[in-house]
Amino acid sequence: MATELLIDELNAKGEGVGRPIRTAKARENAYIYRALPGDRVEAALRRDIDRVLRGDVVAIVEASPHRVEAPCAYYGACGGCTMQHARDDFYRSWKLGLVRTALARAGLEPQRWQEPVFLPPGGRRRATFTALKRDGRVSLGYSRRGLREVVDIAACLVVDPAVMALQQKLPPLLAPLLREGEPATAFIQSLCGGSEIVLTGPIGTAGKPDLSTRDAIARLAAATGCSRIAWRARLGDLPEVLLETRPLIARFGALDIAVPPLAFLQPTEAGARALTQAVMAALPPRGAFADLFCGCGTFAGPMLERGAVDAFDHAGPAIDALGRSHAIGLRAIRRDLFREPLRRDEVERYDAIVFDPPRAGAHEQSAAVAGSKVPVVVAVSCNPATFARDARLLVDGGYRLDAVTVVDQFTWSHHVELVAAFSKCGGGN
Repeated sequence: MATELLIDELNAKGEGVGRPIRTAKARENAYIYRALPGDRVEAALRRDIDRVLRGDVVAIVEASPHRVEAPCAYYGACGGCTMQHARDDFYRSWKLGLVRTALARAGLEPQRWQEPVFLPPGGRRRATFTALKRDGRVSLGYSRRGLREVVDIAACLVVDPAVMALQQKLPPLLAPLLREGEPATAFIQSLCGGSEIVLTGPIGTAGKPDLSTRDAIARLAAATGCSRIAWRARLGDLPEVLLETRPLIARFGALDIAVPPLAFLQPTEAGARALTQAVMAALPPRGAFADLFCGCGTFAGPMLERGAVDAFDHAGPAIDALGRSHAIGLRAIRRDLFREPLRRDEVERYDAIVFDPPRAGAHEQSAAVAGSKVPVVVAVSCNPATFARDARLLVDGGYRLDAVTVVDQFTWSHHVELVAAFSKCGGGN
């Protein structure tokens, strides 16, 4: 049975927040997928495992002025994008609001907001597709939200055409590899004219590579021109390279890195450039630098043009790849900065520190930096909430939040990135 609601606002996940209009529980908020402020909707409500009331739109009684027709033909079925139904001006204002609200809740306001960067769709150079074999035929696409069902897609508006061209060739080539009725995933990445595929899940008759699957992998590579194909049994495992015709080389400034399978790279080239430009604009012209949570060197490479760089990360393959570059002035150091953050005496060796942690943020490392005398700190974040938490530590330790640049390369999603510049000033904000 559908319930009528009036949507008042969006939360940080892009869900419409409203209250049932004609029920005894009208004081309880409900979170409605793909609803917008100003919408009057009928929604099918359910009580989630966390006891929160959520729902899906059954019918739009009165449309929000911010609502538009989604441009993607798969939007109604696909579980990927969340915000294609919003006007561009509303969408951009909401994305900026995610960062502004997170900072305001932490009692922070930068000295200046830099011009935000909003990137167009179609630039995602990496995507993970779900593969399912039924009656010998492979469907390859995205999973429906909340369901174990694959939406077989022929196009994706957010993904680089080179990735989609490879994706379209794969279904018949994956059929000899996959097991009937057992889902797997195919991660595809396009890089510097090459590409890689990493399969996750059971393959072959034994659930792992055997002679016949390796033959099928060779045929797949020959048919697609894919540079590297790797496999892992489950998420979290290190992938095993099954075939590589040539290394995949990423260039970061003057640094060339042969990236390992599943290496973390910024999802779009344009996004990487925008983030790098913002980082470099905040750094001094010369000095000794640390790049924390460095990955494969997105920022360390350009930073080398200004001085020596110590690059830290817990990911062994990424650090090994940086080490093999033998770049002058670069030290690649494997270290788990969550369990063993750099101490105050260690961070004070540097003229500036850059850190780009996962979504969980860098609470322990920020606390150590906050008590230091490092003149410049530059934070890159994909989570405004954990960034604001960590920024509060830095400001309370005597740093000034000089500037924030919002970068949106996750078009039509609820994810947003930012670069923030801090300087030591001896007082709070």
